[in-house]
Amino acid sequence: MGFWNTNRFLNLVSRSFAICIPKFPKQVRSEVGNFYLLCRYADSIEDSGLSLRKKKIFFRRFTRALKGNDRQAMNDLNLEVLPWVQNDNDKLLVKNFEVVFRSFQRFDKKSKRIALRWLREMTKGMAAYSKKEIANFLDLDNYCYYVAGTVGMYVTEILDHKFGLHKYKELKARGKDFGLLLQKVNIIRDFAKDFSAGRVFWPTELFDRYSVEKEQALDGKNIEKNKQMLQEMVQSAEKNINSSLEYLEMLPDRLRLVCAIPLFMAIPTLLKCYGNDEVFDASKKVKLSRVETMQIISMIEKNAGKDSFPKEYFEDLNRKNEHGYRLEIK
Repeated sequence: MGFWNTNRFLNLVSRSFAICIPKFPKQVRSEVGNFYLLCRYADSIEDSGLSLRKKKIFFRRFTRALKGNDRQAMNDLNLEVLPWVQNDNDKLLVKNFEVVFRSFQRFDKKSKRIALRWLREMTKGMAAYSKKEIANFLDLDNYCYYVAGTVGMYVTEILDHKFGLHKYKELKARGKDFGLLLQKVNIIRDFAKDFSAGRVFWPTELFDRYSVEKEQALDGKNIEKNKQMLQEMVQSAEKNINSSLEYLEMLPDRLRLVCAIPLFMAIPTLLKCYGNDEVFDASKKVKLSRVETMQIISMIEKNAGKDSFPKEYFEDLNRKNEHGYRLEIK
């Protein structure tokens, strides 16, 4: 058991979060990292082959065990969940979850209340959309809110708790868009991977509008129609950019640095997706190279102290975009 700790789990289950979380100020680093792992546990239930009824029961047992510091209940749940977990790294997380559970119990009461509030909100949405089709762009926004916007809301509230942000209401209003943007970029770039796993998160109305059968979405005959659908998906994500940039501008310098990293990894990834056939190729993955990632982090570290930095850097990314598409902000 001692072999595992929360940092090892973060490196296993998310490269981007493993990069960001160590850059949070020490006062909040453990809480944010722990919350992400709680979300991954919930996600492993959602992605399992369990029935909707069983998922709802497991979600409730999960949050009750956390709230009640019920170690035995948590261990029992781990044993029941484990056979259903699909991802190998998530299996390691569930199998050794006591490390994360113990870490959560060490946090102050308000930190735990904040985490549980947004974890419940997330799992409520996961249950609602477990068998529900994403019919239109409103459904897409709602789904992205539950699985990622809630993370943006959690981060905003925990930062306010730890640092007393004086623009909490304004930040909270924009934190949702921050999460939506990151999730939409993942949904866009991972279309072929999700499709191969039997999941489609793009709205059904898109396929109807362009007369594409979902079952034939990766058929090479549909490539031009697919690109038109892709353009609409990019435009949907584009709507969340301005609020996300404003969110960064309102943060103090030391917090702006860490929140800028996922945002400025997402935006150039979105630019790479536009008009890109690889979005529909299950053998490819549209992503930033390790060199590009390190360059972005270096640029952010040099400029994060400037209040005007987020929008200036956004415009710089637009100018350097080799695909000729400019993302618009208002």
